[in-house]
Amino acid sequence: MISRQRVFCYDGPYFKNSVITTDMKVILLQDVAKIGRKSEIVQVPDGYALNQLIPKRMAEPATTANLKRIERQHAEQAASHEAGAARFETAAKALRDTVLSIATEINEQGHAFKAVHASDVVTAARAADIDIDTGMIEMDTHIKTEGEHEIELIGKGKKVKFTIKVTKK
Repeated sequence: MISRQRVFCYDGPYFKNSVITTDMKVILLQDVAKIGRKSEIVQVPDGYALNQLIPKRMAEPATTANLKRIERQHAEQAASHEAGAARFETAAKALRDTVLSIATEINEQGHAFKAVHASDVVTAARAADIDIDTGMIEMDTHIKTEGEHEIELIGKGKKVKFTIKVTKK
């Protein structure tokens, strides 16, 4: 479904009932300056679409098959966004109520030999049947001391603080 706009043209002997096309609908595959953002359907001049955007794989023609594919991708993205928000909410609810315990090697002064990382927190959370990953954890400082520490769980524009307890192994 390539949309073309009809323009009045000279009606001479060589131009009898001819149509000059000026615009073409395309789906942008990446952000294009002054044209639009990725996955938008925009109308651009034919020459620009055929000579610049399509050969450089910056856009593709807005055919019915391509439009259906883009719709399906948008639906999948919305579903994954909803699933991620639900996952975050269940993890946040579970972490508010529990204190994760992380055992590490600590010396006599109460300092750890190695810092507690986000992967250590994820391992402790999975042991407590809480589904999170390292990208959801934000630590302000390196945790190298024994005791309770507050860290944040981040997801979908929200932040929730929860407590971990670093203990001697």
